[in-house]
Amino acid sequence: MQAQATSAAVCPECGTRLEEGFSRALGRCMICLLRVGFDGAEEPDETLSAPVTDRLGIYRIERRDDGSLWELGRGAMGVTYRAIDTSLKRPVALKLIDSEWAKRGAEARERFMREARTAASLRHPNIATVYHFGIREEDGQCFCAMELVEGETLEMRVRRTGPLDALTTIDIALQISSALAAAEKQGLVHRDLKPANLMLVAAAPDANDSSPGKAEKAETVVKVIDFGVAKALVEKPDAMGLTHGGFVGTPAFASPEQFTDARVDVRSDIYSLGATLWYLLTGHRPFDGATIEQIRASQHSQTLPIEQLKAARVPSKLVAMLVSMLALAPAARPGIRQLKTQLQECSSQILDRWKIVKRFALAAALVSLAIVAVVLLFPQKRNQPLYGAANTSSIPPKNIAVLPFRNLSEDKENAFFADGIQDDLLTSLARIKDLKVVSRGSVASYRDLSGGRLRALAQELGVGAVLEGSVRRTANRVLVNVQLTDATTERQIWSDRYDRTLKDSIALQSELAAEIATALAAKLSPEEKAEVEAKLTNNPDAYVVYLRGREFQMRPEVSRDNFVAAEQCYRH
Repeated sequence: MQAQATSAAVCPECGTRLEEGFSRALGRCMICLLRVGFDGAEEPDETLSAPVTDRLGIYRIERRDDGSLWELGRGAMGVTYRAIDTSLKRPVALKLIDSEWAKRGAEARERFMREARTAASLRHPNIATVYHFGIREEDGQCFCAMELVEGETLEMRVRRTGPLDALTTIDIALQISSALAAAEKQGLVHRDLKPANLMLVAAAPDANDSSPGKAEKAETVVKVIDFGVAKALVEKPDAMGLTHGGFVGTPAFASPEQFTDARVDVRSDIYSLGATLWYLLTGHRPFDGATIEQIRASQHSQTLPIEQLKAARVPSKLVAMLVSMLALAPAARPGIRQLKTQLQECSSQILDRWKIVKRFALAAALVSLAIVAVVLLFPQKRNQPLYGAANTSSIPPKNIAVLPFRNLSEDKENAFFADGIQDDLLTSLARIKDLKVVSRGSVASYRDLSGGRLRALAQELGVGAVLEGSVRRTANRVLVNVQLTDATTERQIWSDRYDRTLKDSIALQSELAAEIATALAAKLSPEEKAEVEAKLTNNPDAYVVYLRGREFQMRPEVSRDNFVAAEQCYRH
């Protein structure tokens, strides 16, 4: 009797352990019994007619057009194939665990099934569902049937399109954090979290969402795959994950404690998530090496290549969060709740900066439209003074032209910064009703006033005063020189030199506007004074990105590339 009970303890179809009771008495698990009930008399069993290498229990591995097995991917734990559940007629992802693992004996296989049941009970929208774990009776081959996730891995996405922007990365991190929180409640640790185990799924867009870019929004659903498989494969409970001379997991994304006999909990997955986010933002791993020993040495050096994040222009708050996630000691890393809070704060900071930039862009666009309207409504002849003055002697001195600022920076790419200061100054001066300010477009061609061109400019534009300036930007400092000249007498009215930090230079346009108004004896109402002195933003990074975006927007050549570049800056 004892021998008979033992032989009936495993379902002969799929290898599932049979518990005491109805299933053991009938000699099959409930899934296989249902399969027989539904399919028995109606269709032949495709599983039984398939070659042994193609089937595991009720699952049949599909083949490609060339006859090869339909492989989806492979890693340290085994190979994953596309397969068919012949009972429910649905596609699945079938992972065949490394055959060497089957040699570890009955105790290891029993623990595999115990861990598998826990993983299979996990249900979350950001986790690929585990349907079934089993062991093929003929050869002890362990397998795992999971939800087939159609899409591409994050590793594939980065290789295809390059690193992701900060906002997209944060959205992905929030979804993964939600999945880890659900797993933590059931005591589950992934142990092999990495870009190749994270799928981007093409979900259906919200029918009620009419906002721009909703097609992109529909593509940002993330699914974590292989949950519970690594835990099921360790040698013994709480072991370090090294099996039959190999490493269960991916060393470049594994936490330091996975290389030791220390207990592994959700903080290990948080470390792996930090390494994954680093890869998404930069295209590089934070710790790399040709061997496990080299990777461990890199981890313990605690020297992170922060320059990679800076080169990718990752916001400082997000950089600080990644550093904490990759702390050597688990206790120094944020918990799941704290991590989700930090991610929300990083997202809010970026969105707030984006709103400021968009407000700047809208204001610039409105000013540009107003200028175009004036030009169209009141067309000028080239040699006619802009404000109708017959000659320079009769032009009011409060009619002013602000010429393009010269870029004296060593980096000629900083021309956008010089143009941006001129634009902001024009916007501030335009708020003063006692001044008449010539538009940016009207003065765009007047960068050089040598050879007595000042009076000619005054005659053509109808101005009594001209402001010239230069900008030199070096690292975190900005040097601005300005000179206000009487266009009639060519006498200098006022000049000054400003040496500011990048952050302080944000308010420079307000200071310049106030000084020019004073020099020209222009009257400011309290409301105008408040508007002129209003600070655009406290964020120097947002200001620089905004200026760069506006430079693309204001380029004379109209092209899709320029508009796309401007939009990317405004969205940064």
